Amino acid sequence: MSTKTPPAPSPRPRGLLRAWTGENLLADVLGAVAAFVLGIVLLGVGLVDLVSEVGPLGSVEPEPWWRVALLAVGCVVLLAKRTHPLLALGAGLVVVSVDLVWGGSLAILLVVLWELLFEAVLRTGRTARTWLWTAAATLTLAVAVAAGEASQELRYFVFAGLQMGAVVVMPMWWADNVRQKAELAELERARADEAARAAELERERAADLARIAALDRHEAVQAERAAMARDLHDVIASHLSSIAIHSGAALALPLDPQRDRTALEQVRESSVASLTEMRSMIELLRADVPQEPLVAPGRLDGLGELVRSARSAGDDVTVHDPQQVTERSVPAAVGQALHRIAQEALTNARKHAPGEPVTVAIDDGAGLTLRVSNPLPSLWVHDAPSDHAGQRCVVHPQRGEGPLSAGTGLITMRERAEGLGGTFTAGPTADGAWQVEAGLPVGEEVV
Repeated sequence: MSTKTPPAPSPRPRGLLRAWTGENLLADVLGAVAAFVLGIVLLGVGLVDLVSEVGPLGSVEPEPWWRVALLAVGCVVLLAKRTHPLLALGAGLVVVSVDLVWGGSLAILLVVLWELLFEAVLRTGRTARTWLWTAAATLTLAVAVAAGEASQELRYFVFAGLQMGAVVVMPMWWADNVRQKAELAELERARADEAARAAELERERAADLARIAALDRHEAVQAERAAMARDLHDVIASHLSSIAIHSGAALALPLDPQRDRTALEQVRESSVASLTEMRSMIELLRADVPQEPLVAPGRLDGLGELVRSARSAGDDVTVHDPQQVTERSVPAAVGQALHRIAQEALTNARKHAPGEPVTVAIDDGAGLTLRVSNPLPSLWVHDAPSDHAGQRCVVHPQRGEGPLSAGTGLITMRERAEGLGGTFTAGPTADGAWQVEAGLPVGEEVV
């Protein structure tokens, strides 16, 4: 189903063709009243009989109240200048014609005719304005020529032309000027809107390109993973099968040094080939990962090195290990988790409570339990809300926020402990200290 784009609106000044609203009607009524008062003032000072007695002009001598009534009619006509500008102008021309028969008055020509001409040019379309300008130019020229012919003097021709220009051409020129400025302002607004829409489309296009690039990268990663899975199956699985076959054969047969040596050489060769293939795949996976120093994973027996490092940094660290747990052999996963939790807890103590003594305690009960505690400085309070990890945070009473931190330390320690089926708590204690406690179960199998 096709949809047609609606035509763009023509750049017309806003509000030129609006129907009456309460606000516009009130403004028109007030304007008509003001025009009537001004006209009364002009009639009162005697600004009448402006045209000489030429033909029918000035042939009737009206009563004073006639002019007031005619002015009132002209002011009533002004009420229709917004909604029906051409009809209002036609009715106004009738009023002006009657006023000219009575000799003409500045009240009708200036107050009524000026306003009707201004509104007609301002609120009508191009064709109507062309006809209005043509009629005004023709009338001005005709009056000027008639005055010149009647007086046979050039100055009367010029004077009549200037008078007609002031009465007829001036309000029309003024309205055209106002209209042009309004149209230019409307064009500028439309141009700004178009620029804003173009910028928004460009932002959407950039976002779409970014999403497409992300999808392409995801597809490339998936394809590479599929290829690696095939390689693992085709290469490493083959080597491991060879290792299993040769070792199984050596174990199944009676001892034979020469045959066993050959089998062990085959096992070693397959193992080295498997390690080489595995290293190549790992290097491929880490091609875009920033290089980090290669170190052995932390174990529980490395707790002493952590403590020495903290002491060399100026921390006062005390270790309580009455059962010599750090010297035992514990499962690798448990030892690594406790090592990392102790490392993060010591880092947090240095960050949040610099200069305060730190106590590291480890014991073996139902499982291995690690406790790292330090006194809270006096500028931290205990009754703070819980963070998103379910632990209570400390808040500075003046600044209203904790120390600068990424906020992931507690979450990481909790994940390490709970990932091995253990427990984790962190928070202030009743004696005014901050304590991190992790309890991990230890199975019978050790490394």
